[in-house]
Amino acid sequence: MPTSRSDSPRCPVARTLEIIGERWTILILRDLLLDGPRRFRDFEESLSGVSPNTISSRLKHLEAHGVIERQLYQEHPPRVEYVLTEKGRTLGPLLRQMRDWGEKHTPGPRGRRAASEKKGRAKSGK
Repeated sequence: MPTSRSDSPRCPVARTLEIIGERWTILILRDLLLDGPRRFRDFEESLSGVSPNTISSRLKHLEAHGVIERQLYQEHPPRVEYVLTEKGRTLGPLLRQMRDWGEKHTPGPRGRRAASEKKGRAKSGK
């Protein structure tokens, strides 16, 4: 049976989604890009409502694919921080594009569109 284009191992979009496409993964990357090194509890706070098992699973997956790495500090108790690798930092432009797209095309707080869309309407007289 032929494989569909999106399931093909040749498709770079499908391969990328295998690494960063699971729910919550992009938000973990967002936090690391915006805030730098993060501890597990930082993710628990910023991703309220997400189970610790899910966060742990996503972190392990990203680490296995070389997108993030764990830095262990010799303190008592031991402290672990998660940091982006060079490979992970290259996702910055993609996340910025996603942010820009979301600001333009999705409702913001209280159902409002982003300010940039309002400015565009004001300039065009609509």
